[in-house]
Amino acid sequence: MSVLKSNKTRRRFLKIVGIASIGVISGTTLVKLTKEDTLKKVTWSGIALGAPAEITIYHPNQKEAENILSNSYKKLVQLESLFSLYNDNSQLSMLNKNGYVKNPDPDMITLLNLSKKYAEITDGAFDVTVQPLWDLYNEAFTKTNKPPTEDEIEKTLSLVDWRSISVNKNLINYEINGMSSTLNGIAQGYITDKISENLINSGINNTLVQLGEYRGIGDHPDGRPWRLLLSNPEHTDTIGEIEFTNAAVATSAGLGTPFDLSGKYHHIFDPKNGYNANKLLQVSVMAETAAQADALATAFLVLDQKAAEKIARKLNVGFEIFDNSRNRKIITSI
Repeated sequence: MSVLKSNKTRRRFLKIVGIASIGVISGTTLVKLTKEDTLKKVTWSGIALGAPAEITIYHPNQKEAENILSNSYKKLVQLESLFSLYNDNSQLSMLNKNGYVKNPDPDMITLLNLSKKYAEITDGAFDVTVQPLWDLYNEAFTKTNKPPTEDEIEKTLSLVDWRSISVNKNLINYEINGMSSTLNGIAQGYITDKISENLINSGINNTLVQLGEYRGIGDHPDGRPWRLLLSNPEHTDTIGEIEFTNAAVATSAGLGTPFDLSGKYHHIFDPKNGYNANKLLQVSVMAETAAQADALATAFLVLDQKAAEKIARKLNVGFEIFDNSRNRKIITSI
């Protein structure tokens, strides 16, 4: 369930409402706050897939809480070693380098199949094989400070096709030479879900996990929903507040990774034409899982509003936009 409110508090990006004091244990930043009753708040914070990350749990035994967080961190590192574009030895990097991966990890298989599922649901608006477009634009702006030419974009589009990834338990391979993928539009959500599942299995019932995307397990220990401040992608002020319980939230905006100062050229591409998606400034999605919210937030930036709304209603996800007229609009709620 979501409650969306006007809020003029100044923040940057999605932020948790209410931050505690900080301490350090074994090189890991921890936040400790003794609750009014017997629960303690223990938080790990760091970087995951190049984005700020945080896992917060509430537990009566601090030592057990730290052990649970330690195991969660190990799982996070293991998953990042599969999906990272920035680790030359990750399975994703090996797939992009060689065009195939033999005996892939089960999580790699699951995530790629999930990516193909959302590509089909969104009619290709979500497509992990857009990495050649990113490489093209990055090279063009690095060398000339200008976007690539129409001919260059058209040529590169021949390498973008989610249907041309073959996935089975023994082999993942590209069916077109020169293809490459990025999982940045879904991996953070997937990892958030896997860590959340591990926490639930450890008996944690009231937890907020932030690994690029957010997932709230249960509600806040004081009985209220989890609250996030939604930022203006162009400035430091916020445009509202999101409240949620037992749900995940993801926000996507082209201005998150621009190639130029204007923000017209950025990392969100329309896989069908190779150009940047500039219909909206920002999209936020609330869904049952963080992977779903993550993938759909990207896709809804690409799709026209009617198509996105149709998908949102079919999947029963919350969906709101911040449009080019700087208006915040809630399209669907859950």
